[in-house]
Amino acid sequence: MNRFSAAMTALAAAALLTACASHDSKTAAPAAAANTEAKGPATPVGGHGHNAFIGGYDANRDGFVTREEYDTLRKQRFVAADTNNDGWLSEAEYVAEFEGRLKAQYAAAGKTPDQQYAGSIKQAHVRFGILDTNKDGKLSIEEEIDIANKTFKNADRNGDGVVNAADMAGQ
Repeated sequence: MNRFSAAMTALAAAALLTACASHDSKTAAPAAAANTEAKGPATPVGGHGHNAFIGGYDANRDGFVTREEYDTLRKQRFVAADTNNDGWLSEAEYVAEFEGRLKAQYAAAGKTPDQQYAGSIKQAHVRFGILDTNKDGKLSIEEEIDIANKTFKNADRNGDGVVNAADMAGQ
């Protein structure tokens, strides 16, 4: 657990430095970073594209996903999924965490699980296999941080340190 805590502390520090360095021209984004726990993430639980990214990680729903918001939510999800506190996620833990969020989204919308729900769960299993880059059946914190870095960089198309509508231009 010490390695996990140290890695997450380093990730948080790096994210904070990145966020501070990149907010010179953004007045709304610093306020967003300070308030990441106020409302929780919006929907959707999964999906692709910028709208899904912003919907899934914009904790204060201001239209900006700061690196701090993103890292905070990913850390919360990793910790919540690690139900046996061993510092890594099994496929069952990974999928169960995702399924819990998906069930809550369906319930909030008054929907019952359907074909799309089943497909999303199937995709979660596939996604675990991709994220587990060393194929040891364990999603480590290092693998989580690696994919988080790549995902945020890809979503932040203009490289300004936040993901927002400006990153969707030319999509």
